[in-house]
Amino acid sequence: MKKTVALLTDFGNKDGFVGAVKAVITSINPDVNIIDISNEVEPFNILEASLILNAVYSYFPKGTIFLSVVDPGVGTERRAVIVETKDYIFVSPDNGLLTLPLKYQTVKKIVHIKNSKYFLPTGTNTFHGRDIFAPVCGYISLSEHLENFGEFVQDYVQLPDFDPIYTEDKIIGKIVKFDRFGNAITNIDKLPDRFKVVFRGYEIERVCTNFLEGEKDRPNLIMGSFGFYELFIPQGSLKDRLSLQVSEPVEVYRI
Repeated sequence: MKKTVALLTDFGNKDGFVGAVKAVITSINPDVNIIDISNEVEPFNILEASLILNAVYSYFPKGTIFLSVVDPGVGTERRAVIVETKDYIFVSPDNGLLTLPLKYQTVKKIVHIKNSKYFLPTGTNTFHGRDIFAPVCGYISLSEHLENFGEFVQDYVQLPDFDPIYTEDKIIGKIVKFDRFGNAITNIDKLPDRFKVVFRGYEIERVCTNFLEGEKDRPNLIMGSFGFYELFIPQGSLKDRLSLQVSEPVEVYRI
């Protein structure tokens, strides 16, 4: 069965780096299927990459190899890892990117990639996406045993302070990302049966079922495709309307 590699990076499409990564993979396995998730992650934004990967991985066929590279620590002592779960394989710098997609999966193996036999011999230490992660994914797609790439480890780096804070009477969440429409994605994925959201002085007590249902002059609430609640205005950018910033608090009161 043809293997699929799904690619998520902050490389953009201007400099040819995405093409180089794909060329390395297909040079090792010409029969591999490569799908771009996105190569337009905000540069260095590990949390955004984790959110995107978490939103899409479950729609891929079982056995997909996810190559995710947003790597501000490239060339440093940060680990490179392979994580095998029940249904998928994730290859990534060990910098927190895998936090959200692995949150509800059963992890079977974690391998610290160390075997240079599988690396490209180049004179630079600045492009591990091409020189380490791409060839490793190519060989994994040929069913190379994961233990051949390095040594087993017991843990992986997780992003700190992502989850909301829960108190007796409220949930304190925050904005974690804006999508291209200007909707504000929060880190809140569950609400009490009866609630009141307070944000920037606005109060919200219902969840809309579509993006046209909300009021145009104030924030509205909807469960979005990232798997978290979002604040939005119909056919407009809430981010621009209110000059919003990432990490602004969103409070949910139990009523």
